[in-house]
Amino acid sequence: MRTNCLLLLLLVLLSCSKDDGASPNIDAKPRTFYMGFTAFPYDDSLAAHQETYHNVIADGDIFLNHLDHGVPWHEALNDLPFPPEVQNTLSATRTGLGPNTKILLTATPTDQTRENLARYWNDNGSHQPLPAFWQDKMFDDPDVVSAYINYCRRIIDEVRPDYFAYAIEANAAFRKNDTAFGRFLTLADTVYTTLKADYPGLPIFLTVQDQSFNNSKAKLLELTAMLLEYSDFIAVSTYPFLFYGDVARDANPELFADDWLRDFRNLDTAKPFAISETGFCAEDLVIENLGINIRGTEDWQAQYVGKLFGQANDLGAEFVLWFVYRDYDLLYNSTPNPPDIFKVWRDNGLLDGQGNKRLAHTKWMEWKKLAKE
Repeated sequence: MRTNCLLLLLLVLLSCSKDDGASPNIDAKPRTFYMGFTAFPYDDSLAAHQETYHNVIADGDIFLNHLDHGVPWHEALNDLPFPPEVQNTLSATRTGLGPNTKILLTATPTDQTRENLARYWNDNGSHQPLPAFWQDKMFDDPDVVSAYINYCRRIIDEVRPDYFAYAIEANAAFRKNDTAFGRFLTLADTVYTTLKADYPGLPIFLTVQDQSFNNSKAKLLELTAMLLEYSDFIAVSTYPFLFYGDVARDANPELFADDWLRDFRNLDTAKPFAISETGFCAEDLVIENLGINIRGTEDWQAQYVGKLFGQANDLGAEFVLWFVYRDYDLLYNSTPNPPDIFKVWRDNGLLDGQGNKRLAHTKWMEWKKLAKE
């Protein structure tokens, strides 16, 4: 796919049905959080990239550059120029941003299983197999640590973010006594300590999940508490429409607690809290190979937006990031043999696959109009 390559051209070419009690009104208090999106496109075309980028900047006040593509390990270790695809992705970040738009930059040394070393990112695309030199290296290998610190420094210097996450969903797959987790903690310690010394005014953290197929909530909280030693924020990724305990349950917000994130927030009340990723399906989600059969509706999605923002305000969240802006049916349908997992977030858009605004978009914009305190 040309998804990342097309970003270079951006440098040149530039309400609700059911009231859930969380809708703001004229007398509502200000929101505590910035709200925004990734620029994940709904199709693999220049027009789709341009339209998505324009809309997420217009409808948000923070932008998420989510670098879950792998790492240019060879170039980072040897201080070589990044492959053009990597450099183009970084260079496009600030194109068209308003002066008050915040940036959250996220990267990760793990692959998308969240338990192995990230794959190689180069001009052949993301998630390329690791070169031979890297294939047997672990998280705490001196070359891995050095290369990843170099990579983080270079992308921070290029993007100049307001917030930086150096690992994504770090509690999702590890278990407390895993050798790999111990190695990851060694990496996290060195990366966090080094970057905090280099960028003392930049919030530096890792993100965690509130659900996992690998761990119970109690174990997720235990792992998160250990990881917070190397994190300025408690930043949570949450997609509660997919309830891991029952993947055939309705995506009805009334089925999960109003304060479903409070246990994570309370792990350390001295640290700022944030929602690093979230979304909610507006249509049925059926993936037979994974046993997923979830009923979703536009109304339930809108209710979730209200519930989400009510919770974010109650917990004093710093930011909330939504994935995705518009359903990516066109991208999904044009992808040869799309993996099952690619379907999970396809119908999370505040706009449907034809570009029509859903009820959730109206709810979102009601909150967007509130002053950010």
